[in-house]
Amino acid sequence: MSAVVISGTGLYRPPNVITNAELVASFNAYVAKYNAEHAAEIEAGTLAALSPSSVEFIEKASGIKQRYVIEKEGILDINRMYPRFEPRPDDQLSLMAEIAVDAAKKAMAAAGKQGEDIDAVICSSANMQRAYPAMAIEIQQAIGARGYGFDMNVACSAATFALEQAINAVRSGSARCVLVVNPEITSAHQEWKDRDCHFIFGDVCTAVIVERADTATSQDQWEVLGSQLATQFSNNIRNNFGFMNRAEDSDPNARDKTFRQEGRKVFKEVVPI
Repeated sequence: MSAVVISGTGLYRPPNVITNAELVASFNAYVAKYNAEHAAEIEAGTLAALSPSSVEFIEKASGIKQRYVIEKEGILDINRMYPRFEPRPDDQLSLMAEIAVDAAKKAMAAAGKQGEDIDAVICSSANMQRAYPAMAIEIQQAIGARGYGFDMNVACSAATFALEQAINAVRSGSARCVLVVNPEITSAHQEWKDRDCHFIFGDVCTAVIVERADTATSQDQWEVLGSQLATQFSNNIRNNFGFMNRAEDSDPNARDKTFRQEGRKVFKEVVPI
């Protein structure tokens, strides 16, 4: 059995940066507006006032100083507070596929590969832009790859689980050279109005080429020595947005339809694992 290597990596980084100072200024303006609009309910004790944030709080809680996003103005607009993307027709490359192709081409160049050298594409991310057709197959077509492609969703571990599937595919012989892409447009499902989690994520796409060692030609290669996956159910990170919301007659803009977490509980769960 041939050894398996990572022979190339690529990164798409969005053009816009939101600093903590910018984020806090926008968030605190939203808080002041919300508290003013609901002053009567807050005074009556039927509604809790929102608390402002600070740069110091964000950096102490997370260590994060800034984040990259695809679209910035909509996020900082206190009357909107989520990105503003233009809808694309079905015959145009989707936004998620677009950033994945960017990262993929960089990984392929680093590995010395052309589209025809790739015989499997795995697209794995926390949230997919659509249910079908698979993003991976759209990406496969865009780069001229062969073989097969499929999407994966394993929340925060989407990238590591996809890497494992790529390694197993090469080891088993079902593929010789696999492209793994992890496009994350988390700004679209981030809750920018929530003080406890609005600062955590940005947008990005990573890509890696996984192949047999005897076919790799790049100067920089990393041999895969081993791996182990583990999962544990938790309700402390959750996003209830999905195709069944309509059938449930639930509010598509309800708080549970975007990312939410109990940060301290998550930390206690994740660290031991």
